[in-house]
Amino acid sequence: MQKILLFSLFIFFSFAYSKTLEIDSLSSYKTKNYIEYTLAYENNETVDDLTSRKWERTKEAFNTFSNIDKAYWARLKIKNISNKPIQYYLKSENQFTYQIEYFLVKQGKVIKHIVDGVISKNKNRAFNTNHMIFPLHLNANEEAEVLFKITNYNKININFILTTEEYLIDYYQTYNIVEGLFFGGMLLMMFYNLFLYFLLKFRAYLYYVAYVFWLTVYFIGLFGFSQRYFENYTWIFYISSGAFFIALTLFVQSILNLQKKLPKVNKILNLYIVYFIVATIANIIVLEGKNYFYAHILFNLFFILVPLFIGLIIGSTYYLAYKKDTIAKFYSIIWSSIALIGLLLPLEYLNIVTIDIPSDYIFQFLTLFEVLCFSFILAYKIKLIEHEKKAQEKILVQQNKLASMGEMISIIAHQWRQPLSEINGVILSMDLDYKKNRLSSENFNKYLDNIEMTTAYMSDTIHDFMDFFKQDKKLEQLNVSDIIHSTLNLVSVTNKNNINIHYEKSDPIDFFSYRSELIQALLIVINNSIDACSCNTNQISIITINHQQIENDLHINIVDNGCGIPSEILDKIYDPYFTTKHQSKGTGLGLYILKMIIEQTMHGKIKITSSDSDTKCNILIPLNCEK
Repeated sequence: MQKILLFSLFIFFSFAYSKTLEIDSLSSYKTKNYIEYTLAYENNETVDDLTSRKWERTKEAFNTFSNIDKAYWARLKIKNISNKPIQYYLKSENQFTYQIEYFLVKQGKVIKHIVDGVISKNKNRAFNTNHMIFPLHLNANEEAEVLFKITNYNKININFILTTEEYLIDYYQTYNIVEGLFFGGMLLMMFYNLFLYFLLKFRAYLYYVAYVFWLTVYFIGLFGFSQRYFENYTWIFYISSGAFFIALTLFVQSILNLQKKLPKVNKILNLYIVYFIVATIANIIVLEGKNYFYAHILFNLFFILVPLFIGLIIGSTYYLAYKKDTIAKFYSIIWSSIALIGLLLPLEYLNIVTIDIPSDYIFQFLTLFEVLCFSFILAYKIKLIEHEKKAQEKILVQQNKLASMGEMISIIAHQWRQPLSEINGVILSMDLDYKKNRLSSENFNKYLDNIEMTTAYMSDTIHDFMDFFKQDKKLEQLNVSDIIHSTLNLVSVTNKNNINIHYEKSDPIDFFSYRSELIQALLIVINNSIDACSCNTNQISIITINHQQIENDLHINIVDNGCGIPSEILDKIYDPYFTTKHQSKGTGLGLYILKMIIEQTMHGKIKITSSDSDTKCNILIPLNCEK
């Protein structure tokens, strides 16, 4: 029993530490545990120079800082233990390798030699793939040795999978579908959001499009497509590795409004932008000059600073989320999830961890998920901006009312001064008649009727102003003549130059709309006409108001023969804060608010035309604003 146990342990350890990969009929084999490494004494070493060389299970045993710019040898022994010849292929899962030489050695002789990689891509790859693939043919019970000479600045221990032709055909059918979905999704997001940028002019969309574009270019290079389709433009891949980080930084600064909310973090991110630019330029220079020593330093520095960069962004989103920022809440969740899983990629590249799953592909689809989420959040951000814009517009309307409150008080004072004088005169007359015993019942009733009529007029004035300053909008049945009369009562005091305002009455028209807003809109137009007529000294100034019903719309026309509007600024008059008046007389918000009230609140249209003889404002509102 003891002999059997010892024999079993011997067989187990012999198999566990065997350096030869034995193959027969399986569709694929992992080679990771069978590859040995050694350092090239000189970069121009050949296979013949490898005699009596000490080989290591892992390259870390000899990967010292002084050997960064040296080439490495990797060796794999393979034996066909079947009774028939077999054809296999060695496929690399890591596509970005600067240069790799493949040697198939049988009985001490090099049978096949292939050079591949970024700077010397093999144009005769099997299956015309963007992966590095090396053929391996073994006769029955034949043993061979595969040697790789690897020159790379970031990763040396490249995992190869030994597969059959059938396996690769099936693999690439799925691979092409997956990659098509990924790059198709990225391009779709890029063009969709580019369209939204031109539509909405929101700068974050532009940064987002740049981020998606350069990220797509990065994956084109990382997954070998740049060497396959853009062989003479691989330098674009070097640019992309820094460019998409720059675009991401600008996007984060814009979408989270860091300049206002977290100015210190915003300054640090600006320093990162400078670093990404400098690192990208330096990376291109050292790679084009094949200075692998400096390339390795830049690469490691990059992957040290990037986690700090991601940590800074995630920390900022969590802080803003704590401060009740809705957008930041979404980003903190998304980036935390992606960062935890995506951390596998730099850790594997730095050889800190070793994993058996294709981390490149995991990171690829995490990125697509991130891009989709970013697009949804951008749409939500636009929705929030629209809500804020409407709220600000409402505040502007109310501020416009409050800004004219002082003038309104003077109007009330003027409107009440004469009625109060009339009431005072009636009371004096009553007192005089009473003292002279001339106050008959007929005269007394006459005096009371005069007082009642005057107070009713004063009450109507107060009613007009109460309606004007109401904040809650209520749809009412209105009469256009009543609205115009109420507006003219309010504007009577502002007409200090006694500009002639002629209202051409026509058939009464009833409609459903918002009383206060319509009065405010008419006040803006009429007051502008009064200002225009005040500067006209060549002729008698007049403002004409008329209205008519055309189908289901009410048209109110206000025409003045004032100084007019120059044609070169006619298309700017609705812009907020645009004014031709002196700063003390105009804010540039009047016509902006007018357009907002008519088009957004009442779902109507406003059109202003001007010529040498007159300026015409046509206000069109539906007879039923609710519909």
